[in-house]
Amino acid sequence: MQLLKVALENELDLTLAYKKSIKAAELIGLSRSTQTAFATAVSEVCREVIDKTHDGLVTLEIHNEGERHHLAAVITYRQSEGINNLEEGFQYARKLVPIFLYAVSERKGTIQLKMGIPKAVGISKTKILMVSSYFEHLEPSTPYEEVRQRNQQLYLINEQSEQALQQAEYLNQQKNEFLSVASHELKTPLTILRAYTQMALKTDCSPITLSHLKKVDDQASKLQTMITQLLDISKIEDTETEYNLEATSSKQYLLDMRDLIMQLVPAHQLLIHLNDDSTLYIDRLRVEQVIMNIIGNAAKYSPAGTQIVFTTALQANGEVLFSVKDQGIGMSEEELIKIFKKFYRVESIIKQYNGLGIGLFISSKIINNHGGKIWVESIFGHGCTFFFTLPVYKD
Repeated sequence: MQLLKVALENELDLTLAYKKSIKAAELIGLSRSTQTAFATAVSEVCREVIDKTHDGLVTLEIHNEGERHHLAAVITYRQSEGINNLEEGFQYARKLVPIFLYAVSERKGTIQLKMGIPKAVGISKTKILMVSSYFEHLEPSTPYEEVRQRNQQLYLINEQSEQALQQAEYLNQQKNEFLSVASHELKTPLTILRAYTQMALKTDCSPITLSHLKKVDDQASKLQTMITQLLDISKIEDTETEYNLEATSSKQYLLDMRDLIMQLVPAHQLLIHLNDDSTLYIDRLRVEQVIMNIIGNAAKYSPAGTQIVFTTALQANGEVLFSVKDQGIGMSEEELIKIFKKFYRVESIIKQYNGLGIGLFISSKIINNHGGKIWVESIFGHGCTFFFTLPVYKD
């Protein structure tokens, strides 16, 4: 069972190792002469390790070997060609402790110093835990020890943070791989399902059957959109997204898209106000994806018959500002902060409105990758206005 550890970097660590070794032997109940012999042996070995090796560490432990217990110091270090089993400090330590073990494996040196604990001392698990707890809660006795203790705490925090980060990155990679594979596997049967449904819609069938088929097609379309979003999110996070950028007339681009946008919001009053023409350098399909997602959300979260206003305006800083204003449910300040986070959905509307909570996340990535910005303004209960910018193209 481990009692304490001391890193070996300089002469001050040598003093620290000596003091803690003698205190551990005292708390265990060894005689004063035994305490001194053990601590001196530890310090002699530590001196050689500090002088001639790297990454030294001394660990004090209790070893249970059959019916005997030993107080042990395990000193490890990165092996150096300048040190061997015959060092003067090692030779002296051999004379002070009954058990001295030396081994080198894969460039790592290990030395064990062991001192038997008499049965009369009455060693027990409770006593060992008491000694371990003593050192765990021991206040630093010198400024140097205080600095070392703080550094050790910071090291442990950083190590835990790094492990947590690696674990999170691994899980994220596994998740993205699953999303990519699952989405690809779902696309084929869904495409077939939609094809047969649309074929059936063109046949002569009863109004009831036609209504049912239309509902199947609508839901399949929603499912296809979700699958596309899942594929997008895995590509974006793996930096696999490719952009086919081309110089594009902003006004003509949006005029060409007008009919598509109108079909997206048939139950709302859509007003479109376009600025004078500007040239953008964009991936036409990706930016269309952003516009359709934002306008689609405006329609989803606002009552039928209300207005949705889509506006573009050239800014003095050489950017085109796009805005989509609705008269919907709006968002609170807390929701505004989180709205572009992956998989975020407002709890109060999850049961009322379908979705995965990744459309705006993907939109934000697309706009950022185009060199623009995206944000939203809202008053709860009074609708939202989404904004995003795209830089004007300069030859």
